[in-house]
This record gives sequence, structure tokens and C-alpha cells, in this order.
Amino acid sequence: MSASQIFLLLASVFTAAGSVIGLVASLKIRRVRFLLREGSTARGVVTRLEETRIAPASDAGSTTRSVGTTVYYPVIAWSTGDGRAMETRTNIARPKDRTLPVGARVEVRYDEADPSRWTLQAEGTAFWWLFSALGALFIAIGLGFALGSLL
Repeated sequence: MSASQIFLLLASVFTAAGSVIGLVASLKIRRVRFLLREGSTARGVVTRLEETRIAPASDAGSTTRSVGTTVYYPVIAWSTGDGRAMETRTNIARPKDRTLPVGARVEVRYDEADPSRWTLQAEGTAFWWLFSALGALFIAIGLGFALGSLL
């Protein structure tokens, strides 16, 4: 395989991965912004924390510092405007000292037509903008490889 073919392969992989990451992040940003802007508001309370341990991908050893770390997903109980009881888990897990504690009161923003579409007022979109930037970085790297294949 020639160097230009390797560059083209890398360009394809990075550009495709960056496009997927960027698309998913932008869809999530749009959804959260819609809910924050137009969603209904409910008061919720963290009822428990779901514990998850980050396990190594294989037994070959890992240098990732977070492997073996226990993280927690807050579970929030809240009610819709028409009285339906909801219990939902956040999408982002954090170490115990950086997550919402049990008993914390939170503001939930949800879609009245589909209460399974919800977000926390305090979460915002910063996390998803980070993924959007990562997607853009992958695309830039892919385009760099594509340019390298032409030279």
C-alpha cells in the first residue's frame, strides 16, 4: 500500500468519524436548546445514584487513569404538568464528589408531547459543544490527511 493510499484511508476514517461525532453532538445541542427554550418546567429531586464502575476494555492492561473508577448517574423523580410520575436517569455520569447528591432539588425541562425527552436546566450544552469541537478536530485531521495524499 502506497503512502498516498494510507493517507486517503486515514482521511476517510477521520473525516467519517468526525462527521458522525459532530452530527450526534449537534442534534443533542438542538434538542437541549429546544427543551431549555420551549420545554415545560417541573421540580425534581434526586432519589438515588446509580453506581457504575468503569472497567478496562481488556485484561491486557490499561494506562487510562479512569479505569477502575466508580461513577454515578443521578436518578431524578419528577411529575409532568398532567400529574404523570416520572423517574429518569441523567445521561452523564460523574465521580461522587462531582455529581448531584441524593435529595438535591433540580429543575427539569421536558417536552409535554413526549416527557421522555427531558434535560436538567443546570446541565446546558457545554458538554455537547465539547463533542462538537472534537468532531470538527477529527474532520480537520481527515482533511489534512487528504491534502497529504495529494502531495
